Amino acid sequence: MECKLTLSVFRFDARTDYLAYQKKIVLSVDEEASVADVLQTIKDDEKDFGFPTDANAAIKINGAFLFTKTKIKKIIKDFGKELTLEPISARRAVKDLLINDEDFQARFDLLDAYVDAADKKRYKKLVREYYASDILKYNDDYLGDALFAFAFEMIEKHPQRQRNILEVINDPDNGIWQHINITNKLYPFDNSLEEKIDSLKNKIIKELPSSNSFVIQQTKLASVQ
Repeated sequence: MECKLTLSVFRFDARTDYLAYQKKIVLSVDEEASVADVLQTIKDDEKDFGFPTDANAAIKINGAFLFTKTKIKKIIKDFGKELTLEPISARRAVKDLLINDEDFQARFDLLDAYVDAADKKRYKKLVREYYASDILKYNDDYLGDALFAFAFEMIEKHPQRQRNILEVINDPDNGIWQHINITNKLYPFDNSLEEKIDSLKNKIIKELPSSNSFVIQQTKLASVQ
């Protein structure tokens, strides 16, 4: 069944534009179509429109970070038919919904020595988790929630490397202790990331209790509970 969508689409070209702007677009689409299909429909009319097309392509719709393979009928159910489309990082936009993700890719190197080369494919699937955190707006050196989720999975896969991995994410200024909850920003909404991060914090308290003043404080709090 077809439905009419009213879209506000982020447009920006880093080569020519000083500021980004939102363009209003009204179009009819099949509810069984994906977000990627909608983006391609826009491009069919506006040939210079840029959007991600890789296996882990993601954008932001009405403030929620989601993969473009998501079905439109799910989007309509949760957000309605008036949608704002933006890149997952406006500050790193290069062409419309396309971004420069070198910062995200570089974070993998922090755990490269403790994982297998094939594990990078899994890390790339965590792009939403990385850019959804508001901490990046204030701290470019923040390790990123994607790295923490990846660390959790790699400890499960390589338990003998747990201590090494925990030491990386335990950075007092840029690591896991700076994390803030992003449950309401990752779509579909669930609490799995927060559960993983809580688990990692508990592992740090048990295995690295004297690693820094913050962990020492958390260890003391845990001991009296």
